[in-house]
Amino acid sequence: MKFCPHCNISLEDTWEICPTCSQALTPRTIKEAGGIEENQKTFASNVSWYFHLIPVIIALIAIIIADNIVKDSSAFIRLIFPPVSLILGGFVGLLILKGISDNRNNSV
Repeated sequence: MKFCPHCNISLEDTWEICPTCSQALTPRTIKEAGGIEENQKTFASNVSWYFHLIPVIIALIAIIIADNIVKDSSAFIRLIFPPVSLILGGFVGLLILKGISDNRNNSV
């Protein structure tokens, strides 16, 4: 029986990618994937954990502002505008996080 070197689950001999951790298991799959190191990089991994709260905080601020803006509007606007603001606020937060991460990569 063969085991995944990354998550230690048992594997079938025909599997080329681990179903749990999605890591390449055969040399051919590792070559196609560009190496294991490339797959293990994560978004903004060079910044501390509290920087990853930026998208959440900005999204919450956006939904609070949007809810206050549409307080006296029609029902359809009250239904649509706050969730869209939440999504857009989170996206803006991710862009800010990416900018901070890129800045840290360039300065180090």
